[in-house]
Amino acid sequence: MQKQIVILGVDIGRNLGWSKCVCTLRPELHINVSDHGTIVFDKLTADWMKQNYNEVLSVQRVRLNLFEEHLRKLINLNNYDCFTTEDVFYNPQCFSAYRALTLYMDVLERLVNNEKAKRVYKLTPTQIKKYISNYGHSDKTQVSQAVLNNSQITMKRPHDATEHEFDSVAVVWSFINEYILSDI
Repeated sequence: MQKQIVILGVDIGRNLGWSKCVCTLRPELHINVSDHGTIVFDKLTADWMKQNYNEVLSVQRVRLNLFEEHLRKLINLNNYDCFTTEDVFYNPQCFSAYRALTLYMDVLERLVNNEKAKRVYKLTPTQIKKYISNYGHSDKTQVSQAVLNNSQITMKRPHDATEHEFDSVAVVWSFINEYILSDI
């Protein structure tokens, strides 16, 4: 097994939270979040629509196109060993969100599978919350606090991080525990 791996963790949605995590596996686990950010697609989409007259593309199509463009840049930014994200979930009160999440997930998987020949590892929201905070129904604040309080995680600029960035770090923590440490 490798001593160190570089993982891209993403929190897909209207805002794309991401984190580049350099994970030292031996002699003991440590995650160094060396870079992170949030891409706000509502603003990018509104700006694009103002600057580009069109009678064809819907707001949703423009957002999806921008999502793919920015995600491709993010994926190609580094030579990642692994890619991980929260799996798509269905909330009956938010069907349109479910539709958008499945489209975003399809773009993520297509880019990683076809262009990087790698798998996207997905974890359920409950798994992620349970691994990071020991409670499967934690709220966003509890997840953020659990990341900050974890002595095995160091994060560059934690005071600048959004909830989406903390979620992406929590995804990486959960991935390591579910897929890497369980095999040791």
